[in-house]
Amino acid sequence: MTKSINEKMKDIKKDLLLEEASKLFESVGFENMKIADLAKNAGVSQSTIYTIFSNKEGLYMEYIRYHIRGFMEELDTLIPPDSTNYDKIAVFTKLKFSYYIQKETALQHTLKNNPLFFSTLYSDFDNPFLEVYEFLAKTLKQFDHNLNDHEAMKKAYAFSGYSDGYISFWIATKEIDLFDSVDEVCNTFISTMKVNTHG
Repeated sequence: MTKSINEKMKDIKKDLLLEEASKLFESVGFENMKIADLAKNAGVSQSTIYTIFSNKEGLYMEYIRYHIRGFMEELDTLIPPDSTNYDKIAVFTKLKFSYYIQKETALQHTLKNNPLFFSTLYSDFDNPFLEVYEFLAKTLKQFDHNLNDHEAMKKAYAFSGYSDGYISFWIATKEIDLFDSVDEVCNTFISTMKVNTHG
C-alpha cells in the first residue's frame, strides 16, 4: 500500500528527530539525555516527540534500529561477492566493534550500570537486532551444513553475545584493542562451534 503524504512527512520528521537524538545520546549518554533538550534542538514541542515515540526508551530503541539499518547497508558494501564465510564474519565483527567505539558514550553508562538493560527493553519492544542475527545465522550455517535454521539462529545469538563480551570488557577496562581482537573472536568462536557440533 502506498504511503499517504502525512505518513511520509511523519517518516521524514522521525528520521530528523533520530538524527538529533543520535547527537544527544552519543554526547551525553542515555541516562543524561533529556527529551526537553531534544525538543529544543529539533525545534519541536515535546508533545510532538511523544506522538512519534512512546517514551524515552522507545526513542532509544528507534535510535538503535536507525543505526542498525545503516550498519547493515554498510556491511553489504564491505563484503565482496567472492568473500569467504570467515571474511564475512570478520568484516561483520570489525564493523560491529567500529560502531560500538563510535557510540561509546551512548552505551557505556547504561551497560556499566545495568548489563541487562537491553534484555529489559526487549520485554517491551521488538528486538531490533533480528536482521543482524539472520545474517549471522546464514553465515555460520556455512561452517556446519548440518545445522538447521533453529540451531543456526542459536549460534548467531551465541556469537553476538561472545563478541559483546569483548565490548563490555573494553568499555569497563580499556585494556584491549577491539580491532586487534577481531581474529581472536572469530577463530575462537568458530573453532568452539566445530568442536561442539562435530566432536
